[in-house]
Amino acid sequence: MTTRLQSKDGYWYGIINYKDHAGKYKKKWISTGLSSKGNKRKAEKMLLDAVSEFKEELQNQTLRKEAPAEVMSMSELIREWLPLKKLDLRDNTYVAYEDTANIHVLPYFDELGVTIGELSPAHIQRYYAEKSRAGLGAGTLTRHRTIIRSSLEYAIQTLGILKANPADRVKLPRQNKRIPSFYTEEQLKKLFKVVEGESIEAPVKLAAYFGLRRSEVLALRWSSIDWKRKTISITHTLVRVKTKTEFKDTVKQMASYRTMPLMPVMETYLRKLQAHQKQLRKICGKDFNPEGFICIWDDGRVLEPDYVTSRFRRFLKEKGLPHIRFHDLRHSSASLLINNGCTLKEVQEWLGQASSKSTEIYAHMLYESKHEMADKINAALTL
Repeated sequence: MTTRLQSKDGYWYGIINYKDHAGKYKKKWISTGLSSKGNKRKAEKMLLDAVSEFKEELQNQTLRKEAPAEVMSMSELIREWLPLKKLDLRDNTYVAYEDTANIHVLPYFDELGVTIGELSPAHIQRYYAEKSRAGLGAGTLTRHRTIIRSSLEYAIQTLGILKANPADRVKLPRQNKRIPSFYTEEQLKKLFKVVEGESIEAPVKLAAYFGLRRSEVLALRWSSIDWKRKTISITHTLVRVKTKTEFKDTVKQMASYRTMPLMPVMETYLRKLQAHQKQLRKICGKDFNPEGFICIWDDGRVLEPDYVTSRFRRFLKEKGLPHIRFHDLRHSSASLLINNGCTLKEVQEWLGQASSKSTEIYAHMLYESKHEMADKINAALTL
């Protein structure tokens, strides 16, 4: 291994010439960020430090080459795999994976201290059992499983240092499926009446009438509505990513891109809301936010996702209404459709769900829609 400094474009660069594991000569450039004038000694010192780190890196690579699965710990694997997933996931989804790894998965495997070669299905099964006992739900544990299984798959498919995936032989603890809460038709009518004039009136009505996700509701702009064709298009989302709210030119999945009929009652409501906001714009003048969102404060700023969720919860308590989550307005829309004769496939398309499995949670609601059929059979067979 040889090293030298080279001045290029007015800055010092270090060059390391070395042989890789295959015996091929390679060259590594290191930017010092130092000006060529008067900084040669500092650049030399930086190059020496870089060479020391690079030698250690080469040594670790050699160890991995000789016995990779016995050298790389499970924690190291996850830390290497996780940043690579950022390109494949939506920002808020990646944040959820990152938080899950940092809060749960990495601390557990750091303490366990096993290499991926030592990792057995029993280690993973015990992890799931421990987290299940701690009260984590099925949806959360599924994310844990994705992190563990996908990182091990990365070791197999990309790094080529593992032959089989121990996570494939492990099942998540069995948990009862959560039956979604929802409002009946009468409860929704009461909700619509008491929510009039509230800051969350528009989000509540849009979510309930169209079965929209919170992120879809808040991303709606007036440009999403085609007044002539009487349609409303779902093409964007507005999500909270750590400390800031971001408007995304994407939705959850391809099936979520959809154009829905603008029913008369909502057309009337939205036209009145738009006229009201035009008056607010005149009052606020230049201080009115010009982005054109539908769900806004009086100065045009879009409502924050966390605010809508927390305000909805407090509002129901203040009005003495049964507790449901804001997302359960989406379930309430599904319930109305089913009880008015729509099939699960039709509900799936209305909600913009990619898989019929997502709609299976509404199967129990079909019972209510079967009453009329039961009455007909009863009448036909009664002597």
